[in-house]
Amino acid sequence: MTFLTAIFTIVLLAVVGSAVDLGRAHATRTRLQHACDAASLAGRRAMTTSSVDDTVRAEALKFFNFNFPQGAFGTSTFTPSVSSLSGSTQTVVISAATTSPTLMMKFFGFSAIPLSVTCNAKQDFVNTDIVLVLDTTGSMAAKASSRDTSTKIVALRAAVLALYDQLATVQTNLEAAGMRLRYGIVPYASTVNVGAAIKAVSPNYMYQGQWAYQSRQVVTDNTGYYACLDQYGTYNNNKCTYFKYSARSFDTTNFVSGANVDVAPLVGTGTYYGLTPTTQVSNKTSWKGCIEERQTTQMPASSTSIPTGAYDLDIDLIPATDAQKWKPYWPEVEYTSYQDRIYSSDYMKPQYACPTAAAPMKAWTRANLSDYLDTLDPDGGTYHDFGMMWGARWASANGIFGSANPATYNSMPVKKYIIFMTDGLFDTGYSTLYSGYGVEQLDARVTPGGSSSNEADQLARHKQRFNLLCSKAKTMGYSVWVIGFATTLDASLTNCASNASQASTSANSAALLAKFVEIGKNIGALRLTQ
Repeated sequence: MTFLTAIFTIVLLAVVGSAVDLGRAHATRTRLQHACDAASLAGRRAMTTSSVDDTVRAEALKFFNFNFPQGAFGTSTFTPSVSSLSGSTQTVVISAATTSPTLMMKFFGFSAIPLSVTCNAKQDFVNTDIVLVLDTTGSMAAKASSRDTSTKIVALRAAVLALYDQLATVQTNLEAAGMRLRYGIVPYASTVNVGAAIKAVSPNYMYQGQWAYQSRQVVTDNTGYYACLDQYGTYNNNKCTYFKYSARSFDTTNFVSGANVDVAPLVGTGTYYGLTPTTQVSNKTSWKGCIEERQTTQMPASSTSIPTGAYDLDIDLIPATDAQKWKPYWPEVEYTSYQDRIYSSDYMKPQYACPTAAAPMKAWTRANLSDYLDTLDPDGGTYHDFGMMWGARWASANGIFGSANPATYNSMPVKKYIIFMTDGLFDTGYSTLYSGYGVEQLDARVTPGGSSSNEADQLARHKQRFNLLCSKAKTMGYSVWVIGFATTLDASLTNCASNASQASTSANSAALLAKFVEIGKNIGALRLTQ
């Protein structure tokens, strides 16, 4: 019995000792693998050329040794190998081999347990399209915080450039591999400036013909003296000359073609209170490129899908009829019948704004991007649905820009992103704003108009249109970020993001810049392949 007990005791000690030594070796190898992973990622981030050079090796070894110092856990001395993967110079490969000492197993002839790890890190190299949908409404002229030294529009410019800088190495590496990283920019307010981009594809996609605007004309008739005064007209020789306000049709052909159109014969000139309305003073205007949206429907706020007749919300619909074409935004002829000099010295003029022309998808130099951002001018109301519908349209592989936005480029897929930045919630201006849907109380395109609707009803309908557009963008393959700048995000904005982590707020300029850098890191993220 004593002999058997001794045998069993030895066996038990061997088993227990082996478990202890193997458990320690497993924990050491796990720590070694973590160090390898961190080192490969660090090395790949340090790669500025298409090869693993001494700089990359030094950065990788620095991270490896920081996370697993030589001699840690009693391991033998070793030197990690840093190289590139055969056939893929864009991949950092690290391997390391060492031994873990034993405590009990050495009594049975096993003095050390061999350990080895291998890890790869590479850029997830695919073509990348980034659409920046930027709120350039009037509130962007203010500061986000009293401690900020610049306005929100200046902060936005800096943040976009920080995003560019974060992805500059990725852009260079993609180009070296025969691929590309492109940016497109869609500034939005109460409409968008996309006319030049539409005409570049086909001038026929812009409607040229008679189109109705809320406007005015000079009228001279036999209206009595006191009635003439009520019309702010001029009474002379028993005649009253005044402005008549109503919807009128204008031929948009010359305006869309880029000609200078004298609107004085069309809507008159002159002011009030003793000055006679007239058509004799020249007032030449040219189209700046902003648009009125194509035909839509008065879908209710409860709609769960985009109706067939809502051509404006059909992202990839190529115009085939006049109803499917875009119309020019023409503020110089736009007047209401009830507005009094709130936004303009010109009587009965609604608020209006035409943002900077949107920039088509392309590879930018930093200098060119900076020059473009300097042209962004804060003005106008906040129609998020304009921003999202054109953001989704901008890099779509189908629709009017499809030929410039293939789903693959040089046989590699294209990842697409929308970064949607706003400094406020919807601000649609039911009766006082000339938008891409006209003056909504009078033109009644999105709502029933008049007394049959109001600003709350209008807002609810636009929010739902925005919700449907966000869903559409995500089904098209876009990854969507939403950033609220010095503003909270309501449910529609939060839900627009692809996931909860991609919806956020930035309270000041520094936070906005940091958020754009963070997004750049996510877009250019490295991934482990082993």
